[in-house]
Amino acid sequence: MSLAITGLGLVSSLGHDVVSGCAAIRCGMARPVPLGLQVVSSGDEPGVEPVVGFPIQGLTEGFVGLGLHALLVQEAIRDLCIYAELTGADSRFWQDTAFFLGLSGPRTPEQDLMVEQLQERLLPAVSRRSGLRFSPRLQKVLARGHVSVLAAMAEADEAIASGQVQRALIVGVDSLTSDLEALEWLAMKGRLKTPERAVGFMPGEAAAALLVEDPAQARRRGARVEARVEALRVGGGDGAAPSMRLVEVLEGTLARATRIGDVYGDLNGEESRAMEWGTLLARLPADSVLAEVRSHWPAVSLGDTGAASGGVSMAVATRSFVRKYARGDEILVWSRSDEGAVASGLLVRP
Repeated sequence: MSLAITGLGLVSSLGHDVVSGCAAIRCGMARPVPLGLQVVSSGDEPGVEPVVGFPIQGLTEGFVGLGLHALLVQEAIRDLCIYAELTGADSRFWQDTAFFLGLSGPRTPEQDLMVEQLQERLLPAVSRRSGLRFSPRLQKVLARGHVSVLAAMAEADEAIASGQVQRALIVGVDSLTSDLEALEWLAMKGRLKTPERAVGFMPGEAAAALLVEDPAQARRRGARVEARVEALRVGGGDGAAPSMRLVEVLEGTLARATRIGDVYGDLNGEESRAMEWGTLLARLPADSVLAEVRSHWPAVSLGDTGAASGGVSMAVATRSFVRKYARGDEILVWSRSDEGAVASGLLVRP
């Protein structure tokens, strides 16, 4: 399989467009701010300190639930249309375009209703607010957390290859900063980075949009192909031992690689993810395709962006080809969900 990436959109704590956002990530910028949740600190002066995260200041304040997610998706699509020089005027173009929306499932029992509402109402709300009429043949929500974008790419490849559609718009969206009850629950579970716990993740929020299509079709319509996606592998949260799920999926992708210069992955400060990545590295020979790889972890700049994280990695990696700072012609991208599902793919210079 091979998909051409012909459009990018991104809204994050480092900017409301993909060009400035990816440039800020490249230079190591970060804008962490205190969130509304406070936790106990027993340092030199015992008391309480706020949990720190990466909200999108100046855009998402006051928004929650469906309204928040619809706003983020709309902004990511708007940025993609500007980036790829597309408009809503060509109704035929969008009617030949599938629409995949990547979300996270409920992180707490209290979020069941909200996630159900998002699955039922977010896609129609986005279509209405964006003014774009997507293919009635294929509009789908994937609530698979961090692996949503790569899993959507795999499904998009099948749909394009079978002739159902000519291209697919894939948007991953998530916010871990806006729900204080969920933050409190995550802190109680020991998953958040706090003054008392150095091992944990910092909450973020983002929406990332990708336009993918058959490379030959992209060339025929004169689109700007900025990267190709190959060797996609998606694995569920069952089967192999948890420590080996990422290894099995990554080894399948690496078997198709020649020499990888960069890797963009889902390390977010949690020990389990680091151990799974380390397990893979320990199994590789000294002369493996990752022998001289340069590693990038977008969560360092944006916090954990959940279902948007795979799209963020794809966007930043693609921009490294465009701006010519990628180390080679192949980039490894991998994702791992909270439930243990894993996915990986190769990004290849066009």
